[in-house]
Amino acid sequence: MSLTRDALHPTRRHYVLKLDRLADPARGVLSGRAENLATGQVFDFEDARSLLEGLARELAEPPAA
Repeated sequence: MSLTRDALHPTRRHYVLKLDRLADPARGVLSGRAENLATGQVFDFEDARSLLEGLARELAEPPAA
């Protein structure tokens, strides 16, 4: 068994999800803002697809030194 020093949930991947007051995920209405707690970067999303695209875009960026 080998142990890794990499965190299972690295801080770089911590987000706060702020849902718009009109969001209703049960009805498929999802909009709001996501903020990366490590970098402070924020992006808005209008639906589940744009939320996932925003997360993918952020995670594709190399970590800051």
